[in-house]
Amino acid sequence: MRKIISLSIVVLFIPLIMLADSAKTLFEIANDHYNKGEYEQSIALYDSLINNNLESADLYYNMGNAWYKLEEMPKAIFYFEKAKKIEPNNADIAYNLALANTKIADRIEIVPEFFLKTWWKTMLDTFDEGQWMLINISMFLVFILFTIHFFISKKTAIKKFSFTLAILFLLLSLVSGLIGYRSYKIKTNHNTAIIFTPTVNIKSAPDDNSSTIFILHQGTKVTLMEETSQWQKVKIANGSEGWLLKTDFEAI
Repeated sequence: MRKIISLSIVVLFIPLIMLADSAKTLFEIANDHYNKGEYEQSIALYDSLINNNLESADLYYNMGNAWYKLEEMPKAIFYFEKAKKIEPNNADIAYNLALANTKIADRIEIVPEFFLKTWWKTMLDTFDEGQWMLINISMFLVFILFTIHFFISKKTAIKKFSFTLAILFLLLSLVSGLIGYRSYKIKTNHNTAIIFTPTVNIKSAPDDNSSTIFILHQGTKVTLMEETSQWQKVKIANGSEGWLLKTDFEAI
């Protein structure tokens, strides 16, 4: 019976193992095309992996590099941004994204952030959501240990010490859990986008007849806000807001 169960488990996981090996092989073939300067072929293979719901920072990063080599900056920026969502502290991704942004028309001055917001973003980027979850669980386990110590201890001084540390680690558990949740939401929310239309008139209202308040060009990153069936309100890095058609951009 035990052998039958073991065999069943192996049979169940064979397709998954084959799929993983196939994806790895395809990724390596795509990289080989890239290294040979065959960028269109590498893009086609990277794209096939993405279409099979596979994603990784390396996959998006390499896709961005291939588009960059073809001087398709909007697409390069799009995939660099997707890679950055997965690995926000990757220096290579950050460098290539910054380099690609120097190749587009718009130079938008970023509004300085309040220092607490900058600190919060730094905290979010320190670890990924999985690492924050492990920290959260670790802090909660330590909280339980000190709570048990509080109840079993007979000495008042030790009980006070255990109680204080239990409260501290409970707070650390709550904070790390919150940060991990926010890190997960940032990676799964598609609330930013890249402009793909060469020149876009940003309107004051979701109407073709409304006035143009500023112009954006392809490759520019925007934050998505409210929407209608055909129009999307966006915000750019300097705080300016306006409306554009949903066909003018692609969500990251």
